Amino acid sequence: MHILEAATLINARSSTVWEILTDAGNYTVWDSGITDIDGEVRNGSTIRVRTTSSGDRRYRLRVEQIPGEVMTWTGGLPLGLYKNVRTFTLSPQAAMTHLRVTEEHTGPLAGLLAKPVPDAQQSFTKYVQAVKARAELFG
Repeated sequence: MHILEAATLINARSSTVWEILTDAGNYTVWDSGITDIDGEVRNGSTIRVRTTSSGDRRYRLRVEQIPGEVMTWTGGLPLGLYKNVRTFTLSPQAAMTHLRVTEEHTGPLAGLLAKPVPDAQQSFTKYVQAVKARAELFG
């Protein structure tokens, strides 16, 4: 199993942070790691995400949500051979929001498919900081 995690306290309401996380059309404006999202980021939908590190390859991810609280993006291979789950958790704290994002790679093929990238944690932290900057810009 391989796990990444990053968290931050954002000076914005959780509704603002949630809106940013679910606005597929603007991801490329603020997140340097995602170059394209096809589909709507809503409960039960499937999105296709392309990143700077994936080239032309798109990741097909299933979205599940408890709106305003938690969202998961799940992808992988059949029969549980490989599973990738990114979880976004929002916790309101007075007029602020604690955002925690984790990504878990599991399954027998996780060691082969989720090869450790030297700057993966740095990119993950950068993603959370980009959400923070965008949310605090809109308040």
